[in-house]
Amino acid sequence: MRFIFKYSLLFIASVLSGTGTQFLATPSNGFELALGSNAIQKYSINPATHFINGPTPTMGISYGSWLADSKISAIKVSFPGQKISYGFDLKYVNLDDLELRSERPTDNPLATYGTSGFSLGGSFSKEWLGMDIGAVLRYVRIDLYTENSSGLAVDIGITRNISSRINIGTAILNIGKMTALRNEEPKLPLRFITTANYKYEIDQLENDIAITSEWSNLINGSVFYVSTVSKWKSLSFCLSSKLAESVTEISGGLGLQFGMYRINYGVRFGSQNLGMPQMIDLTIQLP
Repeated sequence: MRFIFKYSLLFIASVLSGTGTQFLATPSNGFELALGSNAIQKYSINPATHFINGPTPTMGISYGSWLADSKISAIKVSFPGQKISYGFDLKYVNLDDLELRSERPTDNPLATYGTSGFSLGGSFSKEWLGMDIGAVLRYVRIDLYTENSSGLAVDIGITRNISSRINIGTAILNIGKMTALRNEEPKLPLRFITTANYKYEIDQLENDIAITSEWSNLINGSVFYVSTVSKWKSLSFCLSSKLAESVTEISGGLGLQFGMYRINYGVRFGSQNLGMPQMIDLTIQLP
């Protein structure tokens, strides 16, 4: 999809410097895309949910498209432990075919360029006082035309079981700072997410129903998600709806476990008319 900017380079830089870091808020795999924001489900955006106690490390590889036909690639590796587990993740998002134009109408653009975002993080998670806690430290870099900005971001989270059926989780994401891009410092998409989850079973069907609230410094007002995850033998099904001011989204996905491999696919339908995001990921239990 081709975009045309009919403004000066300085104006473009000032606008994108406030939005380029939003790639940190895009999903990193098909399961996350299908589920929406959630601070409870295993391997969700909450680092506290990444705790695993064995038996072997796992590696996840994902690829897909986001709004405006931007492309997302991600890799995550997790190492188990009895009391604490570690991991690292890499994420890359790029958007090509951007046209730079001046205020004066012309047949051809002044230049064609791309913009990209990159993050590399290390994480830990552990059980502590009946809770799961976790944190991630990330190096972040964005490139916009001839300019770039870099910085550090921290995620922290916690989950706790209230009963055998009810658990809650909270995460604060993207606490940090970026270097200046021209004359303006890009803002990291600071997010505060809280989820309450209820589990129940019907015959062999395991179900989770969750309600999530999210606040972000780049969104006016709060955002709410209602999601369900159903598991039957080696299959899982996800369905989620997002409610925000002037925006409505519905997402869903499928997962299949076979031996040491797991595949997830997620897709999202929204009211923005900027494309249909979809992602697929493969998780492998390493020997």
